[in-house]
Amino acid sequence: MNDDDKTKDQLVAELQALRRRVTELEQAEHVIKESEAKYRHLVETASDAIYLISGDGIIIDANESACAALGWTKNELIGLTIFDIDPNFSVEKFKNFWESIPFNQRQIFETTHQKKNGALLPVEISGKKYKLVDQIFYYGIARDITERKQVEWELRESEEKYRALVNGMRDTVWVINFDGKFIDINSAAAEILGYSREELLTMGPVDIDAALDEATIKQLIKEMPSDEIQIFETIHTTKDGRQIPVEIQSCLIKYQGERMILSIARDLTDRKQAEEERLKLRKLESVGMLAGGIAHDFNNLLTAIFGNIQMGKILLSPDHKSFAFLEMAGRSMESATNLTKQLLTFARGGDPIKETLSIGEALTEMAQFSLRGSNVKLHANIAPDLWPVEADKGQLNQVISNLVINAQQAMPDGGIITLSAANVQLSPHRYVQITVQDEGVGIAPQYFDRIFDPYFTTKQKGSGLGLAITHSIISKHNGAITVTSQLNQGAIFTIRLPAAEAVDKTLSGNSAGEIDSEPISAGHILVLDDEAVIRELLGAMLEMMGHTIAYAIDGQEAIERFREAYQNGLAYDVVIVDLTIPGGMGGQAAAQEMLKINPQAKIIVSSGYTTDPVMANYEVYGFKGVVAKPYRFTDLQRVIRQVLKPSA
Repeated sequence: MNDDDKTKDQLVAELQALRRRVTELEQAEHVIKESEAKYRHLVETASDAIYLISGDGIIIDANESACAALGWTKNELIGLTIFDIDPNFSVEKFKNFWESIPFNQRQIFETTHQKKNGALLPVEISGKKYKLVDQIFYYGIARDITERKQVEWELRESEEKYRALVNGMRDTVWVINFDGKFIDINSAAAEILGYSREELLTMGPVDIDAALDEATIKQLIKEMPSDEIQIFETIHTTKDGRQIPVEIQSCLIKYQGERMILSIARDLTDRKQAEEERLKLRKLESVGMLAGGIAHDFNNLLTAIFGNIQMGKILLSPDHKSFAFLEMAGRSMESATNLTKQLLTFARGGDPIKETLSIGEALTEMAQFSLRGSNVKLHANIAPDLWPVEADKGQLNQVISNLVINAQQAMPDGGIITLSAANVQLSPHRYVQITVQDEGVGIAPQYFDRIFDPYFTTKQKGSGLGLAITHSIISKHNGAITVTSQLNQGAIFTIRLPAAEAVDKTLSGNSAGEIDSEPISAGHILVLDDEAVIRELLGAMLEMMGHTIAYAIDGQEAIERFREAYQNGLAYDVVIVDLTIPGGMGGQAAAQEMLKINPQAKIIVSSGYTTDPVMANYEVYGFKGVVAKPYRFTDLQRVIRQVLKPSA
């Protein structure tokens, strides 16, 4: 082969090689273009914003999502700097950021992008810094986290509300892990137990509950059902050693991604005290029923004795040597009667049966009786012109007795009690003001708001009822009672009772033994009472007044007698009915039947239960008058005169 042929073959081979190279380049270029198209399609269709940023912070490229998110066109966006779309970056800050990040390591952080219209958009950036053809770029993907931020904000707000709610609770709230340690607590836990929050978060249930130990608490946690609320009672101990009864409600919860126990402890102190008070009240009610029954029977005995003493005084001349003895016996019976009324007030409560009283002398007698046998002296300072009051004498006696006894007990080594009474004008109202002052130990300031509460007492053997009953009685008399005191300087109790509006009424309190001499028309009177001795005594008093008497021992018999007399034209002028008839129809029911027969019937209610509401509000029940046992001749005479008086 000559040289020309050889050269020709080489040229052909080289040409073929060149063609192959061109083909390969064309194929490579096609692959590159295809890859670029795929890349561009992938970038442009991505839902997240994608940015290509140069080392000096200029946006070299961006996808459609970036334009849509910020409100710029691509031509507007490309050429802007990172500082134009991110208010968190300055030139200096971007420079420091650029220099601090390593090549080809993914960076994730949160920032804020600013839209064309100025609105801010929270984003999460995921990007890398890399080098391409001697140029350094930053490739960043920005994800809109508006919804996530909203959820986080709502979660924070919910947590803040939860924290405010939990910390505002009066119950203690605990979050306990499975190791038996407190993970979280509310403010009430620290406040009630006396520990700081920091102290409690190093403790657990075993440190505040003496009934628990490490093994027991772990066993309880292990056995706690996942879908139930456990409720039980226990005792928590405060930092200073006080014990608080609590009710616990516990359940399993998710807390900070882990299973925990949520416990809410409610202080049961008030409830336990209320239960004790209810138990005490039930016992008092039982004692009250017994006391009431005894007092009623005793009052009937007193009625017979007191009534017969009065009858004896009436039939004797005041000059008779026996008259003075009967007078002293009568005064003692008055005191015994008042004691019985106090017992009934304790047993049954009730409204006062008010009458117009001149209480000047009576106040001193009441106080002196309560101080018999004591080492305390009484100084009385009673105004001579004291206005009359509308009051229940028995209940007023109980008030004075309670205050005097209270003052006496405040002076175990003796002393002086000063009882004062004076008229007080507080325009436009008039009052009689009564004060009881002692020289005792006084009342501590912290007890001032509680001294009139039932069962509150600072005395070892006190019942806590005396001042509570006193306050109740004064309130029912439309009066007021206050107290002032200083420790070791005694106490002063002040009572104000409204003065009687009409002072020309017949006054009670100073004329118990006098007989009204004003003529009274004789009447035909029916007496209903189950006690024979009471019927006889009441009959003797009424006959001495000039009346004729018929008797009935129960309500049914009284109704029959009343009906028969009315139908025969011999209607009774007055009927006196005992309110309580054991085992039979009482006076109230009988009176209702009589009023059906004759709506104009004049019926007087009588009872030893002077605290019964029927006695205090007799007119509401259809009665024309009221007379309490034991009977005073003058009171009985006055009531009958009032009932028989023709209507104007």
